[in-house]
Amino acid sequence: MFAGWTFLIGVFRASSTKRKPGLWIVFSLGCFYGLLIEFLQFVVPTNRSPEILDFVADALGALFAIFVLHFLFKSMFPPEKDHTA
Repeated sequence: MFAGWTFLIGVFRASSTKRKPGLWIVFSLGCFYGLLIEFLQFVVPTNRSPEILDFVADALGALFAIFVLHFLFKSMFPPEKDHTA
């Protein structure tokens, strides 16, 4: 699920800025969201408990989406050529 969300965040950022987004920022947003969910499971009195492995799974899903976005953006946004003469 986090791979899907991170992928959509990356595509949205690319479409709104019309340039390649910083993938580390997108990855950080995905990880922050996973960490926030685990924190809320600790604070809010529900039948759910926070687990570090849940956060690790969220981060790995976000990292997978970053790899997919990297190769997608590599074809969509070719590297700019340096025009120094």
